[in-house]
Amino acid sequence: MLLPLKPLIAALALTGTAVVQAAPLFDSVTAFLTHLTTNPPNAAQHLDLKTPSSDPTGLNTISTLSSSAQSVLQKNQAYLLLINATPFTLRRTGGHSYQMPAWDNSFPDLVQPGESVRVYIEAKTHKDDAAEMRYVVDELGGREVEFQYRGRDGPVLQVAWKSLAAVNNPVGSVRKLVWHQGNNVPFVLAAAPSAENTNFDPAKELMASPGLPTAGWMKQGGMSLLTGGTPLVKARPESVQCHASQMTVGKQLEAGARWFDVRPVIAGGKWATGHYTFFNGIKLPGGLDKIPGLGDLAKEIGKLGGGDKEMVLEGWQGGNGQYIADIVREVNEFTEQNPGELVVINLSHGLNTDTFSRDPNAHLSQQEWEKLMTQLLAVKNRATHITQPNIDLTYLSLSDLLPPSDNGDASRRGSAVLLVVDDITSDNNQRVDLSKFANQGFFFRGQLAIFDSYADTNNLNDMISDQFAKMQTHRTKADDAMFLLSWTLTQPPETTIIGSIVKYAQDANMALGEKLWAQGRMTRQTYPNVVSVDAFDGDGEVAGLVAAINWWLTGECPAL
Repeated sequence: MLLPLKPLIAALALTGTAVVQAAPLFDSVTAFLTHLTTNPPNAAQHLDLKTPSSDPTGLNTISTLSSSAQSVLQKNQAYLLLINATPFTLRRTGGHSYQMPAWDNSFPDLVQPGESVRVYIEAKTHKDDAAEMRYVVDELGGREVEFQYRGRDGPVLQVAWKSLAAVNNPVGSVRKLVWHQGNNVPFVLAAAPSAENTNFDPAKELMASPGLPTAGWMKQGGMSLLTGGTPLVKARPESVQCHASQMTVGKQLEAGARWFDVRPVIAGGKWATGHYTFFNGIKLPGGLDKIPGLGDLAKEIGKLGGGDKEMVLEGWQGGNGQYIADIVREVNEFTEQNPGELVVINLSHGLNTDTFSRDPNAHLSQQEWEKLMTQLLAVKNRATHITQPNIDLTYLSLSDLLPPSDNGDASRRGSAVLLVVDDITSDNNQRVDLSKFANQGFFFRGQLAIFDSYADTNNLNDMISDQFAKMQTHRTKADDAMFLLSWTLTQPPETTIIGSIVKYAQDANMALGEKLWAQGRMTRQTYPNVVSVDAFDGDGEVAGLVAAINWWLTGECPAL
């Protein structure tokens, strides 16, 4: 029976594939910008005026509007996305509002077990705008939780824990939610289905997000810091596809990520993460360097020459992120402080940026891979207890993947780091040879088989349809092969110099909870084992959704 691995977060910092890209020829700046504005992610219901779809240059469009138009757009509007991933019913008991056009009638009377509701909220932007809405859980003796809106120092949407408590949310505490203007503000409650049949203690067993613990319940990469790269990348790092993560690996671990997509590069003789794409000529018009707001990027474009139809991007373009040595240190700190955690580091797309020149088929050599793996031997808690050759890791239970605790207590487990190598070498285009590192915690990707197919589109609706269709096809029962939900948008090559992959990712992430939990997309047979996102951050929203899947959909999994 295949291990139905509980879902992990894969907040990929290094997205896409280093392949040859070709782009159309644009005869004018106007034609180029028209192309950008007519090829948006198509997610207007989740976007504001600063997103790539309506503001492809990354400039602040709202500042160009009249003051009256701005006042209309800047009304405090959002949607509370309430996901009840528990066996308990939330029953509304009453509330109050002041100067709130949408509040009282937006909340449902009941939120059933496993249900998600989207509650529209609108305030008049006055400082004394205020509202409350109370819910009780009858199965827990009528314990109460209250949703509150406050205009002062706001807008602020928060949860007041009246007589109901959750892990990290004691009775009497108030937890602020992250306000997203015109968009979803997720709040998740999660517990195993068996909770209603046990002596359930909410303060110790009810999970709520925001407010999840750092460890004990649960994919992203190391490209959060720009430490070097090609001139165009270094000129405007927030705008390029390589910069898709917003935190270091250590911070991502603390926020809930457990599967890391690390793309190792040699840069200036040092090992770092990186993301590079080979461009086979992307031709842009003269005058592009005159677009306001591009800053140093305009100077770099200007250095390439003047005139129409100037070749701007050719060969490898990209940037370097966190150094491997720093990742090793942060992983060690986390696993030492948090026993019982499984961490997967997937290594792929290796490059030597000091020597790759204009070779579109560049890869690391076997010797270079061995130097990298030697450095990675400094990772503590590597899964060296798994010694069977070519073992299929997906057949192991979580208790087998984690080693016994150092204190000799057989009932407790230590942490484990799986180093998964998924690449070929420049020597013979064969997969990397791991024989010199046998029994050292290194594994082939085939030993951790998972269906992983991204949509390769910048259209949000198309990406959602693509991923749901693949999940419905490849994950129909709990013992099917593992499935990675690639909730990522691919930035078109012609937008890499002025667009932002982070903005694309933030738009996609805002739709994740609403779309994934709605309309019966998931069941206890059909759910993702890994949720892969870009721009993973510490607000707890993606982590909360994955925790809900863990507790509600896989909570009864006997193999774990």
